[in-house]
Amino acid sequence: MADFAFCPTDGLDIPVVVRDFSSLRRPSESLWRDATQPWPGVTDMPSYGTFLATTTWRQILLAAKGVGRDLTPWLRRTPWLAVNELISRTAPLQAYLQLKDVPAPAPAAGRRLFVNALYQYGSERSAHSAFAYHLGMTMAHWLCAGMAGLGSTWHLEAGGPGGLPGFTDPAAKLPDLWGDHRAAGLPWLIEAKAARGLGAPVLKKGRIQLDGGSALMPGMAHRQVLCGTALPGNKPGKWEKDHLFLALHTAHPHGGSQTSGSPAGSPQGDAEDYVAEDLEALMTVTRQQLLTYQALAFGTVEQRRVVSMRRNRSARGRHGTGSLTLLELDEATTDLRRRLRAQQVDSVGSLASHTDATAFIAARIPGTGIHVGLSRRLYAACAALHLQQRDMPDTVGFDGLRLDDPGFGGDPEDDEFRELYARRARQAHYEQEQRYRTRVREAVSTAFRLTEEHPEDSYLTGPVLPVRVDDPDEPLLLEAATAEAYLALELTDPVLSTSGRTV
Repeated sequence: MADFAFCPTDGLDIPVVVRDFSSLRRPSESLWRDATQPWPGVTDMPSYGTFLATTTWRQILLAAKGVGRDLTPWLRRTPWLAVNELISRTAPLQAYLQLKDVPAPAPAAGRRLFVNALYQYGSERSAHSAFAYHLGMTMAHWLCAGMAGLGSTWHLEAGGPGGLPGFTDPAAKLPDLWGDHRAAGLPWLIEAKAARGLGAPVLKKGRIQLDGGSALMPGMAHRQVLCGTALPGNKPGKWEKDHLFLALHTAHPHGGSQTSGSPAGSPQGDAEDYVAEDLEALMTVTRQQLLTYQALAFGTVEQRRVVSMRRNRSARGRHGTGSLTLLELDEATTDLRRRLRAQQVDSVGSLASHTDATAFIAARIPGTGIHVGLSRRLYAACAALHLQQRDMPDTVGFDGLRLDDPGFGGDPEDDEFRELYARRARQAHYEQEQRYRTRVREAVSTAFRLTEEHPEDSYLTGPVLPVRVDDPDEPLLLEAATAEAYLALELTDPVLSTSGRTV
């Protein structure tokens, strides 16, 4: 793990109080306000204690982009709406959060997240509730997938670990998310909460939901994670001084190591690092990145282009700010881009002649200043998955119900009916996809392999795009990447623009 001695431009600190479930109450103010102990690594959950996790705004927006309901049953017919979904996941954070300076010892960033006056005074209660949902899910995904080695999370409404029954029951009290921790060899159940003055009532409700999930896993070792994001209360003068923090409770029902057993420098084991040799990993990552592909391929994105990075992405440098590699710290990519600029490389064909280079397809999400992208080989895999799903028979409709279920009735204008319909439509899609499983997996694997073997061809990834090689010594964007995905921010990001103000 390569660490660094300076703070990234978008660096920030988030206090995280890690405890067991013996005391479900709000941590004392001295714990979260005076946190200084650095987060110990990004490979597993640390021991119980209070930590100051130094991360980046890029890492948090990656989490916001990556967590949410699976919209495949609908987006396979309307893929151009994927870009709208990405906007809906990231825009609330950009609208209601700001950065302020808070003194902290090195190597901390010395900046923390606060709500802004628009959140406090300019928005109504219903907007606060919607924002709390987005923020809670984002921070749970950020903590588990970005800072604790989980890799990816999935909504339990789409099914639980190992295909166990009961997790799709809309009437059951269940947690939000689950994921498989590759290094630990355990599934995690995750409940996300966010609230003003986060306290015992909210946390106890979260514990009940986690226990509901654990009851469906009798005898199976797993980890429970209750991730509570504390928003400031309404007391006059307090909301401007109280920054966000996480109250995290965790335990291992039915056995398993209670705290981290892996050193901070050990490999993360993210599925992205194994897509070339593990078909299950490839399918996991392809499904996870399908929304990004649909936005890139069909959405009203801007500046569609190819960006270059060094080829050996699974051996990329990592550090304690999260799963992203910050490209300003990736010396191999910097050196590569200097050579490409000197040789005036401007086409995929000429880029393919550089054996140490790989191409990512990227574009700007309009109105956000966020740029997203995928490696060409994963882009091709996602394209194949989308085509397979599009060619399956319809299980949902927009003008009328098409679910073949005589017992499916109710008032279409009722919210609970709509929710039930959405769940059943999603489940019908998964069952149908399972019937076509062999064909889908073969198509995805073939597209991934052919694009890897023939990087100069474009028939698998759509029309030829320009290759843009920005000057790495005068960057226009704050860039970052995982093994197969790309994310960049413009320096005019509204949250970053507030940096430098003090509490």
